[in-house]
Amino acid sequence: MKCGYFKMFLLLTLLFVIMFPKTGTASQPGTVEKLGTMHHSIGILSAVFGKGPNGEQAMYAVSSGSPAVLNVINVDSGEKISSHKLVGAAQGWGAVIAPDGRVYVAGSANLYRYSPETDTVENLGRAVSTESTLWRIKADSEGRIYGGSFPNGKLYMYDPEKDQFTDFGPMAEGEQYLRSHDLYKDKVYIGMGSRAKLIEFTPKTGEKKEISLPEGYKDEKYVYDLDIRKHFLFARVTDSSTLLVYDLKKKEWINEITGVKGGEVSPAGPKNKIYFNKDNELHAYDLKKHRLEPTGFKDTWSAKGYGWADIDEKNFEGPDLVSSLFNGRFWVYNPKTGASKFMETQMEGQPIPLQSIGLGPDGNIYTSGYLSGGFARYSPAENKITSFSGFGQAENMISTDKYLYLGVYSGGYIYRYDPDLPYEHDPSNADAAINPKRLFTLKPHGQDRPFGFAEGDGKVFIGTVPDYGQLGGALTILDEANDQYEVFRNVVNNQSVISLQYKNNLVYGGTSVSGGLGVVPSEKEAKLFIFDPSSNQKIYEGTPLPGEKAIGALAFDKDGFLWGMSPGKIFKFDPKTKEVLLTKELFPYSWEGVGHYWRGAFLSLNADGKFYGTSLGKLFSFDPVSQEMKILDSDASLYTMDTNGDLYFGRGTDLYRYNR
Repeated sequence: MKCGYFKMFLLLTLLFVIMFPKTGTASQPGTVEKLGTMHHSIGILSAVFGKGPNGEQAMYAVSSGSPAVLNVINVDSGEKISSHKLVGAAQGWGAVIAPDGRVYVAGSANLYRYSPETDTVENLGRAVSTESTLWRIKADSEGRIYGGSFPNGKLYMYDPEKDQFTDFGPMAEGEQYLRSHDLYKDKVYIGMGSRAKLIEFTPKTGEKKEISLPEGYKDEKYVYDLDIRKHFLFARVTDSSTLLVYDLKKKEWINEITGVKGGEVSPAGPKNKIYFNKDNELHAYDLKKHRLEPTGFKDTWSAKGYGWADIDEKNFEGPDLVSSLFNGRFWVYNPKTGASKFMETQMEGQPIPLQSIGLGPDGNIYTSGYLSGGFARYSPAENKITSFSGFGQAENMISTDKYLYLGVYSGGYIYRYDPDLPYEHDPSNADAAINPKRLFTLKPHGQDRPFGFAEGDGKVFIGTVPDYGQLGGALTILDEANDQYEVFRNVVNNQSVISLQYKNNLVYGGTSVSGGLGVVPSEKEAKLFIFDPSSNQKIYEGTPLPGEKAIGALAFDKDGFLWGMSPGKIFKFDPKTKEVLLTKELFPYSWEGVGHYWRGAFLSLNADGKFYGTSLGKLFSFDPVSQEMKILDSDASLYTMDTNGDLYFGRGTDLYRYNR
């Protein structure tokens, strides 16, 4: 560990342990039991610095949660001035201080405004009716707020005088993400993805002009961050994490800086220098000489917003650069003396939604959280929740005899957790993580989200959704004995692999026509396939449910027949004859207006011979003999089953159990 910042992760690896008293109804069959909130997290996605309610120096940091929270923090002490729930928002990717001192936050699909004078927040409403997520926001000299959106890559503007939103429409045909932008004179410069584009837009005329990226960067995925300082435009493109510098007066690219991590570059400070993170070290960039200088201040890797303050402390004379970290702490750096420090804050972790649930080899239930990630364990024997910090967002998980394997977004990372060893994970250096241990990434193979899992005969089988803007998922086969793996992309052409089963030396897979976000599917119907690991060949492909776009769950019955589910339909498949023996609608479902489908149906066989699972918010049982379906709970998502046959599911931020 290089400094106190990372020592914090060792102190926080065990966030909290909650003990619940046993209740009289806990073991009664047919009862639903709330087990508790598995994850509390401080996940800062945006922060700005300005004057607080009483004129103090303040940090305005938006933490993700259910709901997201605007934290107002005293920069001098780290103490909480106030906090405000952003009802209707789960995260806030953008924040800005307008010329009048009011703070605007882009939270999920809504725009919020905070007034330091009254210390209150108001919800200004949904910015664009067609959009589900808002990204960065910027203010012009008249206090109008500009922002970008998903899934139609739109630019919008809010006029506080008129209390009115303007929808300027999509900025680039076929692109879903308007991730970043900034204002210069009468134009808005816009960063797009999932195929990186830089657009110059004139709001008065509606004129759009694309600015070509430099040679070597035209295949990047995103212009993820974009800031204008003086007349220089700084555009960070990903996946290469290169900061490109464009002279708006000369209209030419003048510099390329590699190894730059998000999110922004700082406002200009003394001697016309701006600051940003490069290779986990704060660097200064001279706007006159265009020279890059390392500062020696390291571990600044998750900066979520910059500002300037005046810390009244020795070695911090003059303007001090301040920046928020993802975990809620912030740091201070003095360019004159080189002094630096990290500051604790009085932010509280917020409950975050469950993203995945799985049964561990030790009989415990494990979960991960949405967006802020996290790793937690529920012990049925002790009725206890133990939560850990610093782990990413696991899309799914599966256990073998000894280990729990997790597939983590983004980058398609595969981790292995040994429940017999202590949890030890440093997010600043995940390659060196001990437990869970990072085994490999599927990013070089164009994969991003591991949703499908199966295991057997010493192998772990992983099905993935490809990266943003791509079609073509993959089947990966991991050998537990030596950690070697093979990747087979496009097992089904241009489809993602989202469900898997393994039986009698064969892998059975279900697909989705959806690829990564930002790309339109080329295929119309989901497939069932069979893959032979001994020959590394696909030996069967078929369409068990015509018209359905995803097969999200697969499970074998006691007679060896394979059953599979789309969101609303179930089918029975004979592995010997390769015939679909029956199909049945369980729930009404329409694919109209569905943007993508990666997960949602879960299915497993219980000892009583019945299938149990969840789909479309319903926990259900299904008898494969009588074909009778029974709804057990009407507000359930995700799913796993423990060794006693009891069923676990999520409801928002909480874990529940159906006592069978």
